[in-house]
Amino acid sequence: MFHLFSENLSSNNLKNKFLLPFKLVFSPKSSFYRTVKSTLGFYPNDHVFYLIAFTHRSASLTDNSGNTLNNERLEFLGDAVLNTVVADFLFQKFPGEDEGFLTQMRSKMVSREYLNGLAKKIGLTKFIVSHISRPSGKKNIYGDAFEAFIGAVYLDKGYVFSRNYIVNYLIKNYIDLNQMEATDNNFKSQFIEWAQKYKKDFSFETDNDPDIPGQFISYVKIGNTVTGTGIGYSKKEAEQNAAERALLNMQEKSYGRQKSFI
Repeated sequence: MFHLFSENLSSNNLKNKFLLPFKLVFSPKSSFYRTVKSTLGFYPNDHVFYLIAFTHRSASLTDNSGNTLNNERLEFLGDAVLNTVVADFLFQKFPGEDEGFLTQMRSKMVSREYLNGLAKKIGLTKFIVSHISRPSGKKNIYGDAFEAFIGAVYLDKGYVFSRNYIVNYLIKNYIDLNQMEATDNNFKSQFIEWAQKYKKDFSFETDNDPDIPGQFISYVKIGNTVTGTGIGYSKKEAEQNAAERALLNMQEKSYGRQKSFI
C-alpha cells in the first residue's frame, strides 16, 4: 500500500499539529464541509489528504522533524491514477480506434492546460492555498492541485471509487468528448506546418526560465524575430505555449496572407 506519511507525518499527528483551527471548518455540520460536498460531489472520509492536496509548495507546512508538507507527492500519485483511469476509459469507450487515436485523446484529457480549466469548472480553485502573487507563476497551480486532489481521493476512498468518480462524475458532467476529439491542440505541429507551407525559416529556443525555478521558457523565431514566447514545467509545454502565442500573433498580423491559423 502507498504510504503518504512517514511515522512523524501520520494522519493523527497532522490533525493534532495543523488541523485544530480547521476542526469546525471541516465538521460535517459546517457550511464549508457542505460546500466541499456540493463542489466536489462527495464527503471526504479523511480531510487531511485534501488539506495537503490543496496546499501549494509556496505555502508548505512543516512538522516538528522538518518534513515539508505540500501537494507535490499527491500530484505525482494523482497523475498516475488519472492516466490509468483515462486510458482504461478510452480503451472501453472507443473499441474501434487505434493506438494513435487513444494516445492523442488521453494526451488532451490529461494535459496541464485542460486540467487547469477542469479545476476551475468544478470549483476546486476556491480551496487552493498558495503564496504566489505573479500571474505567470500561477498558471499551472490549478492543474497541479487537480492531480493532487485525485491522489487524495485515491488514498481516501480507494481505486474503485476514484475510477467511478472520474468516469461517472467528472467525465460525464464536465468533459465533451466530441468537442475534444475535434480539437487540435498541437500548436507546435500547426506552427511547423504553417512555416513549411510558406517556406519560413524558424527555430525554437528553449532554456531554463531565469525568473521561475523549475520552469522553462521558449522563444519561437521566424528568421531573427521572436514571434511567440511561452513558459512551462517541461520543454514540451513551453514550446507548445510559445507556438500557440506565435500563431495568435500571426493571426492578428495576417502573416503570409493567412487569415486564420488556429
